[in-house]
Amino acid sequence: MNMVKMALFTGLTALMLSLAPSPARAQLRWVVVNGALQNPMQLAMLDRYACLVVPNGSYWLDYNTGIWGYAGSPRPMGRIGDACNQGYSRSGRPSLSERGLLYSSEPWGRGR
Repeated sequence: MNMVKMALFTGLTALMLSLAPSPARAQLRWVVVNGALQNPMQLAMLDRYACLVVPNGSYWLDYNTGIWGYAGSPRPMGRIGDACNQGYSRSGRPSLSERGLLYSSEPWGRGR
């Protein structure tokens, strides 16, 4: 190859590599609801209504009642907002105030 063809080939290769999707840009979450892969905005809404981060998987959801289950199984697993009623944070653990640790009369909590 002459120098011009080599430069053109190298440039095109670099361009194609830079436009190829990288694993870092790939969607890290894979949540399918009623047969539709959820995009990031839909995932944010779903997480908000569920009061937790919905794990990767395939689910069915009755939008009228909020009842959900795993795809392929007719058995309901719960309601979309069940975690909201538990009073737990998104991590699944009770908050400091729920554990009685936020306001304490103990001296260790006041820097003594």
